[in-house]
Amino acid sequence: MKSIYFFQANDVYGDVHKSVYFPYAAGCIQAFCMQDPIITSSYRFEKIFYTREPLESVFRRLKDPFMVLFSCSVWNIEYNKTVAAAIKKVYPKCFITFGGHSISSDGAMLEQYAYIDFLTHRFGEEPTAGILSQLASGGQLSEVPNISFRNGQGAVITTRYEAQAGTDYPSPYLLGVFDDLLDDPYSFSGLMETNRGCPNSCSFCDWGSLKSKVRLFSMERVKAEIDWFVSHKIEFIFCADANFCLFKRDAEIADYIVSCKEKYGYPKIFRVCFTKNRLDFVFEIGSKFVQHGLEKAQTLSFQSLNDQVLENIGRKNIPISLFRDLMEKYNRQNITTFTELILGLPGETYDSFCQGVCSLLENGQHFAINIYPCELLPNAEMGQLWYREKFNIRSSRIPFRMIHSDVCQKDTGITEYVEFVTSTYSMDSRDWIRSLLFASVIQGLHNLGILRAVAVYCRYECRCDYQRFYQSFVSYAFNETTHFIGKLLLRIQALCNGVLLGQNSFVAPLDGTDHVYWGFDELIFLESYRSASLFFADVKSWLENTFGANEIWDPLLDYQFAIIKKINRSEVIIRSDYDFYTFFTRVFLNAPQPLEKKEIRLRIRDDHPVSSFSQLARETVWYGRNRRETDYTSTHYVVEYSEL
Repeated sequence: MKSIYFFQANDVYGDVHKSVYFPYAAGCIQAFCMQDPIITSSYRFEKIFYTREPLESVFRRLKDPFMVLFSCSVWNIEYNKTVAAAIKKVYPKCFITFGGHSISSDGAMLEQYAYIDFLTHRFGEEPTAGILSQLASGGQLSEVPNISFRNGQGAVITTRYEAQAGTDYPSPYLLGVFDDLLDDPYSFSGLMETNRGCPNSCSFCDWGSLKSKVRLFSMERVKAEIDWFVSHKIEFIFCADANFCLFKRDAEIADYIVSCKEKYGYPKIFRVCFTKNRLDFVFEIGSKFVQHGLEKAQTLSFQSLNDQVLENIGRKNIPISLFRDLMEKYNRQNITTFTELILGLPGETYDSFCQGVCSLLENGQHFAINIYPCELLPNAEMGQLWYREKFNIRSSRIPFRMIHSDVCQKDTGITEYVEFVTSTYSMDSRDWIRSLLFASVIQGLHNLGILRAVAVYCRYECRCDYQRFYQSFVSYAFNETTHFIGKLLLRIQALCNGVLLGQNSFVAPLDGTDHVYWGFDELIFLESYRSASLFFADVKSWLENTFGANEIWDPLLDYQFAIIKKINRSEVIIRSDYDFYTFFTRVFLNAPQPLEKKEIRLRIRDDHPVSSFSQLARETVWYGRNRRETDYTSTHYVVEYSEL
């Protein structure tokens, strides 16, 4: 029988505790092909390559391959090209097939790369099965939809597009596709689908370009996959549905997940992407996940708060007034939420971006704003030439580094690249850098908590809005470049500029932590934490320069520092002559009252203390940020409040 090999090379996460996702896309395609008797009688599927193995390791495993298929995404396409070219050189009769999100809908790659024989477009299951079946039976490749190939004269042929309409896809987990991976030295994370497709048409997303009907997988398959994860003690599952809670039956799926965790202890985390419109249903299901420890937080996404941007990208948002009500509702239930924005969308300006971020703070989202740079995907509407020209989009091609991936994982000498928007008709590259820096400051200082109390106090007691507060603080830092905060923000600005120039990614390593990549916001928090005395000295200097001398500054800064998680502390006692705790609690519940001068005492119990800066970075900032674990007054800790 002829040997078939799949490559879906993924990053390894972590340093000491190494984890990797199951190669789900490759597994789905293999499982689908295994249904065809022509294919199973002609081919043998070998063990999937799922990490970035060095070439010498690849060739130790390859044995006379008939076809090698590569699942291509931004994190592996250059690796795939290098490996494919090397395989073709050693095995010139081997067929090479490329598919996945990084493959455009035409045959251009066949014109560019002679070592590639087939491209599959949009979907993987039916095109791959069609190619293998036709090669085995001697049929006509031109009859297979959604592929590109060369005919007998060497001309590139792209066959007709045919939408994927089926739902009866076999599960790679249940068919045993991944069984030979389970003994490998990794902690595996699961990917699963309960449905496939997306009803939305956002221009930045390649799902939107498909405009496909959402199809449901059978409930029997969904529950059987969950049972498989439980039986194999898979701790983390990411549900790849575009809009979880779009269907009523998702409540049944949620209940089944909860019951499995209660009965067996697995999965420990079940992460989803919630639909944006069924808000009460999302609250019901998301609350259940959070209460049972299956999810850290719930998503309330906007992408932008600018009406022109929303029109340009084909998206609608919930009203900001409704968002404020939702934030109050979630905060009263002690449920953490996070809100997503995208930087670099056409129509956004520096001012509108900063206003949008600070509007979220103003309306109750103090704890988790996740701001992502706008990536140009080859199959998204925004990635098309006409769209780029219409909105004067310019981009930077930068080295790809996945946040929290292992810096020291085997270096194949192959650099991946990704393309991000860095300029549009409404935001030039200079303002893009300013916006990225502002985003990093908000996330690192406010959301992670090391300056949040000070900012909230100034908003309500000094009538200084959040945008003025943080823009003024950044300006102060750049005027005091010999101070700690000035040096730190100059470093972050240099990294932002490096992105624009294509020199570095949006992450960087940090001495004294695990050998993983950290986001710019995490760098700001961790460096400020590590040099807290210098950081708070700069904050006090800025406060006095901006607002004047005030006896409140010292107790406020003492409280701000005291509520940030400490190393080697299982219990913390905080005393203050001001009732900051009640003041901030009322603000977060959308019921602000003036600060009272009243002696109070907080006793905080930390059931999961950390013993080192490295552990704090990993477990509190990386693992725990969406549970607000950097802040002792969050819901993660036991807080006893008393008046003295």
